[in-house]
Amino acid sequence: MQALATRAAIMTAAILIAAVFFVGTGAFLCVALYEALKLLFVPALAALLTAGILLVFAFIVIAIGSSVAKAVEKRARKKHGPATAEIGLELGRLLGEQVSRYAGRNPIRVLIGATIAGLAIGLIPSLRGFLMRWVKGL
Repeated sequence: MQALATRAAIMTAAILIAAVFFVGTGAFLCVALYEALKLLFVPALAALLTAGILLVFAFIVIAIGSSVAKAVEKRARKKHGPATAEIGLELGRLLGEQVSRYAGRNPIRVLIGATIAGLAIGLIPSLRGFLMRWVKGL
């Protein structure tokens, strides 16, 4: 276990050092871009163009990352299905088992309840409309 922790610490330190070098490299690339644009434009316009190019690059990276993340999520959803569907299926199964047991033990009560519910829904239009809106909202 200690070897795993040591390995994780070494990898973390290496990643942090590499990140510092990447930031330094990015800074020098920005300066090089500015200096190249300064040969063609006045310094203020070269700075503005450098910032604009960096913003466009940042948006491209974000768009690529977002599309890759969506593709990974879709692939995982196809493979496993959405978790809410699995939960809904399990809840439906559990409720169905309970209702089935209750109906098996009390068939007369279930018949009377279903008849009263059917009459109420058939005779009261506002109740019927409410239930239809509620079902469509699910």
